[in-house]
Amino acid sequence: MIGGRSAAPVRGSVRWVLGVLILWQVLEILGRSGPTSTGGWPVGPFELLHLLLVLPLFTLAFARLFLAVTQSSYGSLNTYTLTASPLAWIFWAGSGLALAGQGVYATAHLLSDAVPEVVSMGEYGEMVRFFDTSLGFWMFGVGFTTMSLVILVLGQGSTQRVVGPERTLLIIGSLLTYGSGILFFGVEERHLVPAIICAALLVAPGLRYFSLREVGYDPVSLLVIPGAATGGLILFAWALLVGGQPSWPW
Repeated sequence: MIGGRSAAPVRGSVRWVLGVLILWQVLEILGRSGPTSTGGWPVGPFELLHLLLVLPLFTLAFARLFLAVTQSSYGSLNTYTLTASPLAWIFWAGSGLALAGQGVYATAHLLSDAVPEVVSMGEYGEMVRFFDTSLGFWMFGVGFTTMSLVILVLGQGSTQRVVGPERTLLIIGSLLTYGSGILFFGVEERHLVPAIICAALLVAPGLRYFSLREVGYDPVSLLVIPGAATGGLILFAWALLVGGQPSWPW
């Protein structure tokens, strides 16, 4: 266990990531019910904030956390650990894929809402829907899962244990971000099996080296595992209960 000065950057970076992910979800919810234009631009203010503010913050937050866990894991930062090691390659590739996927989804979603219904029923509309509901989500999901796996592998045990209110807040934050994200992907976007697989991929490495008790006090584990495990278990039980693809009751 590494403490001292290396502990604060990791824990602070975990809080940054959770804060950005929660902001992302708040703007997504507001964008669905908010205005559809901003001044003369055919883009809603919340969607504009999401593109111009949240995506850069998302990139910076995860990069900051990657730097923090790399320093704690290897003991130093150098060109190899940041850009040339296998885990660094995987993290930066996942980051690029996630950002590209979110860009594809956001652009296609705006086009899908803007085109007339007669156009949306043709080949152009079919192509836009593919980018909106399939390709963009797949790219982001694979990239985001890859980034999170690297953070877990490097970051588990890299900082001091958390207790008390901070531990509770991290668990709640994980449920609100990773947990709700997996549920949304499995139910709203109807990608049930990939969502359950994603949850399993995020939970399995975290429990490979740490016991369940140790996971409950490790800040990097608490960022990912409570939400991923809860979301995956809910989807699995829900699918068994209804005998197939679950859907929202409203």
